[in-house]
Amino acid sequence: MKKCAYCDIKTKLTKEHIWPKCLITRMPNLTFRYIGSQDKFVTSELVISDVCSKCNNEKLSKLDSYFCSLYDKYFKIFHKEKKQFIFEYNYDLLLRNLLKIIFNSSRTINSEDNYFENFKHFILDGNETWGNVVIMLDIITPWITKGIKVYPASMRCGTVDLGIKNENFIIWAVAVNSFYFYILISKKKTLSETLIEEWNNIYSRIPGSIIHPYKTQTLISDFSNQNSYDAHVDFVKNTSEAFYKLYKNSK
Repeated sequence: MKKCAYCDIKTKLTKEHIWPKCLITRMPNLTFRYIGSQDKFVTSELVISDVCSKCNNEKLSKLDSYFCSLYDKYFKIFHKEKKQFIFEYNYDLLLRNLLKIIFNSSRTINSEDNYFENFKHFILDGNETWGNVVIMLDIITPWITKGIKVYPASMRCGTVDLGIKNENFIIWAVAVNSFYFYILISKKKTLSETLIEEWNNIYSRIPGSIIHPYKTQTLISDFSNQNSYDAHVDFVKNTSEAFYKLYKNSK
């Protein structure tokens, strides 16, 4: 018997989708999935096999339902321009969902001494405040080339490289179509004066609007200049060889 990645109980483990299953069924055209730790694309759904059935079917499934409700209300709509709008949310459920996706994804890279284990009980049960965590939301618009709009249709999760040294902070992004959520985490729960300058330097480089933790809605009014080309070009360049291998093997 191995321990469940969330509740730590030794029991029979089941498969947990990295992305909510209900989200996968809503986006059937996304048939290729990239596994960064193996540098390869697959056509199968991405899963990990280290979660007990109780966590999977009870607490985590409820989180999935909430995230998919956000898809139905917001994520399925591609934003064609950088225009401000009101984003309504339950902060506790939103943060738990984003951390769940990150924790699931990060375990495919590092299952031992994984920093996001610090959040696993919060992901399950919620009702905690995290002053060292900030969520920011940016909107990615379509890229227009030769009169054709190329929409940012994707599900993406991974670390963010801001091009500067940040030993004391962790930055991940979780993106669904036009919605790019950035999660900035200080490794220390309280910021000392020596870290404030580093924090401000990192924060100023992350695009988007802060999702207010003590409200149920935020005006999304700060945007980057990125379109779907800018947001995906580096990923496409870095993974083109892996994609070609999948295409070649599927013929």
